Amino acid sequence: MIQVKELSKRYTIREANGRKAILEAVRQVSFTLADGTGYALVGESGSGKSTLARMLAGIERPSGGEIWLGDRNLAALKGRALRLARADFQMVLQNSRSALDPRRTVYESMAEPIRCLMPLGKQKEREAILELAEKVQLPAALLDRLPHELSGGQQQRVCIARALSVSPQFIIFDESVSGLDVTVRKQILDLILRLKREERCIFLFITHDIDVALYMAENIFVMKEGSIVEHIVHAGSYSDFTHEYSRTLIEALPPKIRTSF
Repeated sequence: MIQVKELSKRYTIREANGRKAILEAVRQVSFTLADGTGYALVGESGSGKSTLARMLAGIERPSGGEIWLGDRNLAALKGRALRLARADFQMVLQNSRSALDPRRTVYESMAEPIRCLMPLGKQKEREAILELAEKVQLPAALLDRLPHELSGGQQQRVCIARALSVSPQFIIFDESVSGLDVTVRKQILDLILRLKREERCIFLFITHDIDVALYMAENIFVMKEGSIVEHIVHAGSYSDFTHEYSRTLIEALPPKIRTSF
């Protein structure tokens, strides 16, 4: 279980007149994520979703608040303690191409987290990589290729395999299907849903698309201007959203897309 308590992130910015100002990207956010459960976080660009995700993944330090994973406050970890804890929380980014080192083969990219966080012998490492490739439906013949030789969907499968490689307790998918064509996007979403059932860890899927949020999770958080404005526990259709901002997101969908599930 993950407990987020009064989590905040503030940045100092310089305004057009040259004066410094404080930008509150995340404002005292609190929520609990249960083990083996999938969640979606939806909101417009600039709502604070990605900033929240980076704090949950240990990429950025909060300005205030706590992130409890079991009996550890991840927000307080530093140095070696934080590095060792990274095996428990992983993140799959939006741009799979930029997330992969163009000089490393697919095999090397998938092996990197294992070597850094839970090193195995060469034989066991190879067995683990082959198992991961099968799990994300990536042909073993692609393991010796470089990222630019893969399609966007295949690159995203590599990134998902990397996240799974260290058996994390918590995985964040930050706009992980943006930029993919409709067919490939559906395939990746279905892959993530299957892995959610099989892996039994906590999945948080972040998106600006309320349709995708409904497809991916029953537990949906809606974020606006750095705050969680609505949390739906059993979301099944647009009618479950009652907050004014949530309704605005739904009304903004093109009419041909805005259909009930």
